[in-house]
Amino acid sequence: MAIVEVETRDEVTLITLNRPEKLNAINDEMLDGLLDAIEEVSRSEAIGAVVLAGRGRAFSTGGDITAMSGMDERTFVDTISRYMRVSTAFRACPKPIIAAIHGYALAGGFELALECDVRFAATGTRFGLPDTPLGLSPTSGMTYLLPRIVGLGRAMYLTLSAENIDAEEARRIGLVSRVIEADALLEEAVAFARQVASFPRLGVTWTKRGFYRAMDSDFAAATRSEEEAELACFQSPETRARLRDFADRKRR
Repeated sequence: MAIVEVETRDEVTLITLNRPEKLNAINDEMLDGLLDAIEEVSRSEAIGAVVLAGRGRAFSTGGDITAMSGMDERTFVDTISRYMRVSTAFRACPKPIIAAIHGYALAGGFELALECDVRFAATGTRFGLPDTPLGLSPTSGMTYLLPRIVGLGRAMYLTLSAENIDAEEARRIGLVSRVIEADALLEEAVAFARQVASFPRLGVTWTKRGFYRAMDSDFAAATRSEEEAELACFQSPETRARLRDFADRKRR
């Protein structure tokens, strides 16, 4: 059975971490599977949005520490490089990626959730970064992403304290957008993804691209990028048709 399962229905791809006996601890095989899945999604014109979930009792408890403790330096560097490639691929993917998080999102699992564009969490989910007490530092772009999501002070505190927080606290600080009962989590995440997938693709792609470009630039560059994006969207036949339909409805 695949360690990363991929299923597409109604323009939405569900990517599921499938190592439940290890609480979806991340190893090289899982990283390679994630990279393959996101690259396939990025190329497909049929897919409008992605949901990332974990099978079993946890979204992911992070890197496979048992495997990591036995690595030599060369193997470790190769593994960390895989983490970075996955993070880069998630960010570059033109389709929004929604994380459906339950149980635990710890260490590398926490970082994987950060790489997604929108995060939903089940009631009772625990988030934490236990790496610092082990003598490790953040990977997967976390030093860039976490401060931009929750603020620098909270990012430093969460990382240095290794304190776990629950789903409600994660929502309060902006780490997750919604907290949902566990038995409805995946259904709600997929429903949101379907809604996004129903919108004109070009507008959604430019929305994701525009926000990330703006994070990396100043205001002037952000407005130039927005101008470019809005023109590209306006030139799309699908957008023009939807604008006409909207105007027609307003006139009735």
